[in-house]
Amino acid sequence: MLAQRERIHEGTAISKALDHSLKRWTALVRCLDNGREVIDGF
Repeated sequence: MLAQRERIHEGTAISKALDHSLKRWTALVRCLDNGREVIDGF
């Protein structure tokens, strides 16, 4: 994801989505690893 983010122009919708996910990486991985975790607070 980091490598792809470097290739995307700043300010685009996809760059914002990637930035959002990268800032919350720990929570995202926790939700993916444990199906019982709620992703709503992500």
